[in-house]
Amino acid sequence: MKNNNEDQLHWSEEKEVIKTNRPLVLLLSLMKKLPAAFVFVLIYPISFFYFIFSKRARDEGSNYQKILRSYTGGVSPKRISPFLQILSFTLCVMEKMEGWLGNYKYNKLVVHDDDLNELQEQLEQGKGALLICSHLGNMELMRSLASFGEDGVNRTVGVTAVIEVNATEQFNRTLNQINPNVNFQVLDPSLIGPDTIITLQERIDNGGLVVITGDRTSARSRMRVIREKFLGREADFPYGVFVLGMLLNAPIYYVFGLRTKTATLFPRYNMFVEKSVVDFNCTRFERNERIMELCREFVQKLEKYCIKFPYQWYNFYNFWLCNEEMEVDGANA
Repeated sequence: MKNNNEDQLHWSEEKEVIKTNRPLVLLLSLMKKLPAAFVFVLIYPISFFYFIFSKRARDEGSNYQKILRSYTGGVSPKRISPFLQILSFTLCVMEKMEGWLGNYKYNKLVVHDDDLNELQEQLEQGKGALLICSHLGNMELMRSLASFGEDGVNRTVGVTAVIEVNATEQFNRTLNQINPNVNFQVLDPSLIGPDTIITLQERIDNGGLVVITGDRTSARSRMRVIREKFLGREADFPYGVFVLGMLLNAPIYYVFGLRTKTATLFPRYNMFVEKSVVDFNCTRFERNERIMELCREFVQKLEKYCIKFPYQWYNFYNFWLCNEEMEVDGANA
């Protein structure tokens, strides 16, 4: 039987605190007409509103931080502060808008001695890749940079995002109202089949990027999960994401866009890019284990950056909830 307790809800069943996009429209309009500093001051009362009226965001933010703090032996975060996490999230929403309005530039990014240069060189040569991202930090900002040609590559790179369209409907509709020229090239995961796999492969072969997040289970295929330990506790990860990594037969990179300071009005963002070492040039019988290996590798990267940037995790639901009645792919990988 289904448990109707709020803690048992899948993330896609969460009710929004605000059910209209009017506040977003207002903020975006102000961002187009007024200095950014004026608009960003509004972040604090907005964050306080969510802190007061979204008990679930408070509780789950606190729960995540306690789990992380326990996992790190008290090292990260320094203190439990759900408000700081909510404030960080509200800033993130505003920065997404800035990105899709074309106001954020590549030279504001802080790059590191990782695999970014390799990815850029690959794109320069007209070869694409699969990017696996997460809800840690602001990957929407990174996607908007590529869409506006602010990606450090001397050619236009097509970006296709595989996202749950219903989950971002208000945000997408808002941006289309304010900036009709925004180019959303998105694909709902429910539509992925043999034909769309071929289309995605062609886009990568033509030098494009396919972007997908690896830290939320599918709204429509909830039983297709890989169970992995994350921050010391079992959690469910979307099986389909890592199967896609195998099917596309393309270089895979983990990408994280993380604000250098948790709460600041004029932030710079770290861009971290790490290439997967998982190789799918294997026998048919080895593929499933490689899929599990890819998931484990992703989880390790996610843990690494959660520890470094503890307040920038934006999954405000019980991430570690495991339904014992679920069928788990990979025999508890």
